[in-house]
Amino acid sequence: MVHNFFSDIPADLSAEVFERLAGSSNVTIERIISHGQSTPAGQWYDQTQHEFVLLLKGEATLAFELGEQVVLTPGDYLTILPHQKHRVASTSTHSETLWLAVFYD
Repeated sequence: MVHNFFSDIPADLSAEVFERLAGSSNVTIERIISHGQSTPAGQWYDQTQHEFVLLLKGEATLAFELGEQVVLTPGDYLTILPHQKHRVASTSTHSETLWLAVFYD
């Protein structure tokens, strides 16, 4: 069955939406939909796996614990290393932000 990454966007985006698209015991592929959300101040993601993120729509700013900030626009991608503490500083408020995230060992 064929699906479209840009369709079936939920009407209620008051909270970020995390959808598992595929995976195995070592890999998870997710679609993340944001609309104005950010990680609460002082809270950091500290993951045990690599995280490859590709921004496909919207805009987002990631902040890293050591002070670096990265602005992502459509087509931008990066890999976040295991235990590289980071947070979502902001996401677009004028449209949804669509991320493709791949978590792997």
